[in-house]
Amino acid sequence: AICDGVDVLIPGIMEHVERAGVHSGDSIAFYPAQSLSPELVETIVRHTTDLGRALGVVGLFNIQYVVFEGGVYVIEVNPRGSRTVPFLSKVTGVPMVDLAVQAGLGRRLADMGYGYGLWPKQPLVAAKAPVFSMSKLTSVDTYLGPEMKSTGEVMGLGQTSAEALSKALLAAGGGLP
Repeated sequence: AICDGVDVLIPGIMEHVERAGVHSGDSIAFYPAQSLSPELVETIVRHTTDLGRALGVVGLFNIQYVVFEGGVYVIEVNPRGSRTVPFLSKVTGVPMVDLAVQAGLGRRLADMGYGYGLWPKQPLVAAKAPVFSMSKLTSVDTYLGPEMKSTGEVMGLGQTSAEALSKALLAAGGGLP
């Protein structure tokens, strides 16, 4: 998300495929979120806006949530950009870095023509897949957990989640069954 100190713009919500506990950089994720109800999306937007304002963020920040038994819980809030910034910028068309820099220089999101709240979903599905170098390295623990092990990521675009995921997996070098 991007906050100008007052308003918060959320270019998109990504949904991780792996369970909580796998580092977000090692997780397959989809944009837009594939299984969140409108009520959960509304809650995430409200919490993101409230947290950005309460923390006094000016610029980029990201939040990781977990949905458990219908509740939305914060795992962490990072007052910085992450590897998701170029991904979301590409798929949404929102120039996140430019907006964050301008916000840092004192400009308001509304004055830049972007406003606040959740940016409209784009008519596509994007899948982010991690790239691992484990096969090139010896004696490396391949168990995925809270420590990030991927060395990069790739994007697959499609009209459906299956199409986007298959393209991302092929690009990551994992192949398809």
